[in-house]
Amino acid sequence: MRILVVDDEKNIGEVIRLLFSHDGFEVETCLTGREGLAKMEKGLYDVVISDIRLPDITGIEILRWVQEHTPEIPVVLITAYASTSQAIEAMKIGAEDYIIKPFDINELRVVVSKAYEKRKLRIENLRLRKELEESHGFSNLLGRCKPMQRVFVFIDKIAPTDSTVLITGESGTGKDLVAQAIHYRSHRKENPFVSINCASIPENLLESELFGYKRGAFTGAVADKVGLFQEASGGTLFLDEIGEMPLSLQAKILRVLQDKKVRRLGENTEKNVDVRVVAATNHNLGARIEAGLFREDLYYRLNVLQIDLPPLRHRPEDIPLLFNHFLELQNRKQNKNISGAEPKLMEIFYNYRWPGNVRQMEHIVERLVVLSEGDQLTTDLLPPDFLREYGRQESFQPGLLKEGFSLTDYLDGLTREIILKALAQSGNNRRETARSLGLSYRSLRYYIEKYGLRE
Repeated sequence: MRILVVDDEKNIGEVIRLLFSHDGFEVETCLTGREGLAKMEKGLYDVVISDIRLPDITGIEILRWVQEHTPEIPVVLITAYASTSQAIEAMKIGAEDYIIKPFDINELRVVVSKAYEKRKLRIENLRLRKELEESHGFSNLLGRCKPMQRVFVFIDKIAPTDSTVLITGESGTGKDLVAQAIHYRSHRKENPFVSINCASIPENLLESELFGYKRGAFTGAVADKVGLFQEASGGTLFLDEIGEMPLSLQAKILRVLQDKKVRRLGENTEKNVDVRVVAATNHNLGARIEAGLFREDLYYRLNVLQIDLPPLRHRPEDIPLLFNHFLELQNRKQNKNISGAEPKLMEIFYNYRWPGNVRQMEHIVERLVVLSEGDQLTTDLLPPDFLREYGRQESFQPGLLKEGFSLTDYLDGLTREIILKALAQSGNNRRETARSLGLSYRSLRYYIEKYGLRE
């Protein structure tokens, strides 16, 4: 630890130097404030100890200089003249502590030790925050194709605002990464980024998670709970899979977006909230509005700024970039040194339609790296269901399509047939059918209504 002591009483500086030098610290002393500032401009110190009354400038001025140039360095002020107003001013500006002469040596040792520990925590927090911002910035949201480049430009434009954002796109396209990038490139980045998946929490619990509750509001509410809207105060609340939110709750979300106020369950008063809402969905909300599953007024309130993420099959030029990124990550994670993939594997990657998008590729590369025993990834390590899907994909020949072919009708017919078979296999158990198809129960109900499969 390096300590700078600024005190016009030479004996005081020498006592402090001897004290902390004995503890193994490097200590420099000076007699004037300007000499102290000159030393700080040339070198980095861990703690600054300064008298308030100096021959040229005050310790308060030194404190202000440190706060402006190196705010992570703690400043301990000492003085022979006790002044409440000075102490209050110093603490308001950011002094770590305030000690009155004559001071106890052990007290000074404790104060400086605490200041040093706080400095280490500040530096560690800055490092972690920098890593957090980098990990949730564009570094994990990769793409050279024009659609993704447009997404990056759009994020840069909208991030500094407080406008609500709706992110659309298929599952696995990186909607959560876009939401994080928006937050960490905004003025709210110092405050929380809070995320909730609206499809993964039962309807009766989702409301209490979002709004919180007061003790005794319902059976089991043994203590007050702060809702996510309040938890994200000053920051961003990410409502993932907003299309799965129950209609009864959609009205309450709409009111929060309009009034910027929340009311906890079991409470009569409302509280103001300063939260930016970013929502995401893999559903066509227009179709869900027509089916009566989503409020049209909420859709327009959410859809102030929309980002539509392209599926991976529409950006094949990004496949090598993503593959190399995931390979590098897994090499580090699995402590391996795999250099690449055989040509056949990359050919499959290029031609595969990637229904699970970027997330599916990430998981496939992880599997390949874990199972690989050589320096290249090979096709024999691909999962059987992946190869079966690829085989079915290859068997479909668009060149043989007849005139008048409708892709929408073809996909609707295929979807209807798959749901019918799944219902038959489950004995018309809808929840089991939804689980086997990887759908939510509400989504399955929507398709049953759409294709007239009630009977």
